[in-house]
Amino acid sequence: MIDAPMKAKFSGHHQNGRNLYGQKEQTSSYSVVGIYKGEIVSPVTVRVWMGRSSNASTVYASVWLSGVKDSSFHSSGHGTAGGYGYCKESTAIGEALHSAGITLHRGNDRSYIGGVGSYAIRESLEAIAKGLGIRSKIRIIEN
Repeated sequence: MIDAPMKAKFSGHHQNGRNLYGQKEQTSSYSVVGIYKGEIVSPVTVRVWMGRSSNASTVYASVWLSGVKDSSFHSSGHGTAGGYGYCKESTAIGEALHSAGITLHRGNDRSYIGGVGSYAIRESLEAIAKGLGIRSKIRIIEN
C-alpha cells in the first residue's frame, strides 16, 4: 500500500515539547506554512539539535502543533536518537511526533518515519498539516 497517501491521526493534547536553545546546538528546523481562510498560518514547527561536543552523536527533536480548524488544539512532543548507521534526524522527529500523540498511517497500515530520511520527514509534516486543517498548497521551510 505504498501508493496510499500518508495521513496523521491525533490522540489528544500533549505538552512534551522541549526548547533546547542554549543547551544544544540547533542543526535544523522545519516550519510548515499554508493558507487557511485567507490567512497565512504555520501549524507545525520542528526543531532539531545536537550536543556541542565534536564527538556528540545524539540527535534531539521537538515538535509543536497548533490547530487550524480547531484553534483550541495545541500539542507538542520531543524525541531523541543516538547510535550510528541510520538517519537519526528522522528517528528523533518520529519519536517527537509519537510523544505529541501523532500516529501516521497509509491506508490501514501504520507508517513509521524513523531512520528513513528527509523525504519521510517532509511527507509526515504535510500529512500533519492537512490533518490540522490546511487545504491549500503547503510549503515546508527548512533551515
